[in-house]
Amino acid sequence: MKKYFNIIFIIVLSYFISTGCAFNKTSSPDLLVDNQQIATLLNPETLRSDCDTLLITCIDYRFAVANQGLINETLKLKDNYDHISIPGGIYNLVTPETRELLFSKFALSVKLHLINRVVIISHKDCGAYGGSATFGSEIAENETLCTDLRTARALLIEKYPTLEVNLFLESLAKEGAEVKVHFEKIP
Repeated sequence: MKKYFNIIFIIVLSYFISTGCAFNKTSSPDLLVDNQQIATLLNPETLRSDCDTLLITCIDYRFAVANQGLINETLKLKDNYDHISIPGGIYNLVTPETRELLFSKFALSVKLHLINRVVIISHKDCGAYGGSATFGSEIAENETLCTDLRTARALLIEKYPTLEVNLFLESLAKEGAEVKVHFEKIP
């Protein structure tokens, strides 16, 4: 009996994997079209829900708990937002080679949930940039990250002019024996 269950499981799994991979077999990587096809299959209009806000962050674990606090307590978004978490966060949006990947995921969120606000949280000492040492000084790091946050906002608004985009830069600071996360709202 267990043998038959394993065979059936493998057949079903193979079907779902091959079906999912079929969306990305085009010669040109039109990820926005792929996302629209997936969205149509997975979530027809009758099942669409609105959650208003999309959050874009880096995956860095050092900031996860503080990010959740900002989201829930300061921004009052508890359980009512989409979240794209990708290594480097905004680095992928301001880098032309990876921009479309992030835009494709963004487009899916807009389509499925009628997003009208984006919150982007970037952080200092990001590994995608090579860490803080890459910048040579704290001032240079701050200027670069703030510029990239503003560039990310401009790119999003260029594609979606009605979006509200809020920017935050976070950093780690040692206070006594504790390491705390500080957020700075970027105009």
